[in-house]
Amino acid sequence: MRTFFIWLILGSCTAARALPPLELSGSTTVQGALQTKQAELEALLGRKIEFNATGSSVGLASLAAGQAGIAMISSPLEEIAGKLNAKMPGAIEPAQFRAAQIGWAKIAFIVNPRNRVRTLSAAQLAEMLTGKIKNWREVGGGDSAIVVVTLANGGPLIPDALLHGAPITAGARTVLNAAQIPGIVAQQPNAIGIISTAHVKGPTSLVKTDAEITVPLFLVTKGEPTADEQKLIDAARKLLDGAN
Repeated sequence: MRTFFIWLILGSCTAARALPPLELSGSTTVQGALQTKQAELEALLGRKIEFNATGSSVGLASLAAGQAGIAMISSPLEEIAGKLNAKMPGAIEPAQFRAAQIGWAKIAFIVNPRNRVRTLSAAQLAEMLTGKIKNWREVGGGDSAIVVVTLANGGPLIPDALLHGAPITAGARTVLNAAQIPGIVAQQPNAIGIISTAHVKGPTSLVKTDAEITVPLFLVTKGEPTADEQKLIDAARKLLDGAN
């Protein structure tokens, strides 16, 4: 009998280890927020989590194609679906998906450590990001042209929340993955990067500002979430709420 129970326990442990990883694909902002809690989330789930940071649109498309278990998006589902359907009509039917908001991330502005500018008002940031202010000397810095580094296809959040609907300057340097921004800013003394606090890392300096902008974080499932997916959603909400 004792041998039977030992076998049963070992068998259960082996089965738990054999569970495939839960694949999360999409927003680098959501990934950045969750990755800091990965060990806790995996302990709660009893299985590994694998992140594939591809951007919100690609993550949702991957979920729709059955290539991801959960999509990570940092804009409302309808907005991401609209972008995909504009490129390929009928690609996404929003009613087939369930988006669960798990928290918020704050938008931050970072500069190179050699840049002496550390404080900017919302009005100054708006003029810099739209290209009206072109040189750092106009805001108390050195005589060098401002290089704005931002995410390509970043959506309307910054224009709507900070720029009164105006677009970010056409001269901005854009990247496909937000996680690249800190590295670029760290290498360019005259750069200013738009990033979420989930990404801020490396040798960069945060700008103090009165501009308060937040971005919602979502996990998306195709249809109603499974038990494990719901467990992840609930745990992420709890952990991220404690981090904010």
